[in-house]
Amino acid sequence: MQTVDDLMEKAFFEGRDPRSAEYKQGVRDVLLARLAGGALPAIPFQLGTAQADAYLAGREEGGIIWRTMAAAS
Repeated sequence: MQTVDDLMEKAFFEGRDPRSAEYKQGVRDVLLARLAGGALPAIPFQLGTAQADAYLAGREEGGIIWRTMAAAS
């Protein structure tokens, strides 16, 4: 099985449009939680802010990455 770092490197390859640190944190948090079989952490940003929006969008992509990886297994 791939590590979270492997999945992040593959997702955020050189040449892809850049994403914010908050977005990437959202992706990473989902992947870590799914790999550990645990719950997602609380949203670390105040809702209604650009940071929270980016984080939540990243969580959506993290879910897509996880489902794609699971389907390929």
